[in-house]
Amino acid sequence: MDTLAKLQLANLSTIHVIGLSDDTPERLHTYLKKKPSKIWLASDTSGFFYELFGLAYVGQSIIINPKGKIVALVKSDSINQQMIDRLIKGEAIRSSGETKKEKLSGNGDPFAVDSTLNHSFSLRGYMQGQPSGSKRYLDKGAYRKRRISFTNATILGLYSNAFGIVSQKQLVYELPEKEVSNYENKETLYSLDLLVKQEDKDSLMSILQKNLLLNLPVKAKIEYRVIPVYALVNKSYKAIESAKNELSYSFSGRGYDATGAKMADFAESYLTNELALPVIDETGLDKRYDIKTNVEMRTKDGIMKSIND
Repeated sequence: MDTLAKLQLANLSTIHVIGLSDDTPERLHTYLKKKPSKIWLASDTSGFFYELFGLAYVGQSIIINPKGKIVALVKSDSINQQMIDRLIKGEAIRSSGETKKEKLSGNGDPFAVDSTLNHSFSLRGYMQGQPSGSKRYLDKGAYRKRRISFTNATILGLYSNAFGIVSQKQLVYELPEKEVSNYENKETLYSLDLLVKQEDKDSLMSILQKNLLLNLPVKAKIEYRVIPVYALVNKSYKAIESAKNELSYSFSGRGYDATGAKMADFAESYLTNELALPVIDETGLDKRYDIKTNVEMRTKDGIMKSIND
């Protein structure tokens, strides 16, 4: 948004940027008080416009001309002064964004795995009509804790999941990064499904590691190095132990909401994602808790405040 704000400032008489957010108006007001902006922010808590335009993912922009006609759907980070100049001249530009497409058949399962199978492994390329993402099968059912799926994932994403990499600071590239992490190049994306035997479910991730190393064109390895980290420490934290014995969580720019979470989960799945360095758990707390934070501003100070409140 900062880049778009600068472009708007440089083209005040010709363009106007409107940012869509799923935050409430009250939260947007709080944000604008702390970070004033010339960009208009619209609250769309129901996701109406997101669904209306059928956007496949966030980070895209809809370009509308003065007559109210949609002229392009583009990735927001592709907008620059050259594109704006072409739009002002009335020239056509290529849409680089993506809309949702009908998913593949198979009872909602893009891999159509037979629930009677004992074990299976499938690796293929880009799957048309599927979003980029992953799924762990943790709920009750035939696949509970013994299956993991990825659709349209990068090589980096696959290895990071398999080896438990939670921060960019843990990565060292021995080849150009775009060769292993480029969602724009569909030829470098992979879709994978792994189902292990019931007796092997505790080894799911190690079996995934072996399959990736055996089948992917790029190999990965673990090395031990000393790097800077943040430490999550206990400052008289007191909370009732959770009634849940399994982790369930979600997080966004508004904070973290979890039941049955260990402090290590909080540090690795959330704080490491939000802060500049990996976060390790040094609280000494090994029980499960229900944790909920409220972040007013998605900055380091804002996140630290939400932890200490």
